[in-house]
Amino acid sequence: MKPINIISLVIWFAIALAIGYSFSAWSTSNGYRVPVSGISLSVSIVVVSLILLGLALPIYRYKRQLKKLLEAKQKNLVRPVPVDPFYAVRVLVLAKASAITSALFIGWHGGVLLKLFTSPVIATEVIGPNLTALIVSIILLVVAFIVQSICRLPSDSGPKSDAVAA
Repeated sequence: MKPINIISLVIWFAIALAIGYSFSAWSTSNGYRVPVSGISLSVSIVVVSLILLGLALPIYRYKRQLKKLLEAKQKNLVRPVPVDPFYAVRVLVLAKASAITSALFIGWHGGVLLKLFTSPVIATEVIGPNLTALIVSIILLVVAFIVQSICRLPSDSGPKSDAVAA
């Protein structure tokens, strides 16, 4: 599976930023309130981040135990029980989905906050919840990259078999 593509995350971020800014501009120009993210969104994102880290924990433990076994080179150490590869792939897919979702949330909240800070009148009660949601979305993105690095297979030191000979 390919790693998380930074360029696609930037594209999703830019699209969500434009939509968040445009929707905020439209809603304020038509007399509606600025969109506000509830505290439940921030709590949910934190819970998803913790669950994602918890799901990656068995993979991290296995890799750490395997590394200790290879470094020790002792016969009396017991080989750790391997993690189900389908489990690892599912955790990796969840991390990739979380990265895309967090890029969308970061863009949306960034657009709303950009509109708030560029408007002549700032609704201060809206800044706190949207800023909190932006920060926890960034945390989710960082967790997704950490989980991706945990799920990464060790690099193969041998020659590449799929390389075309010139």
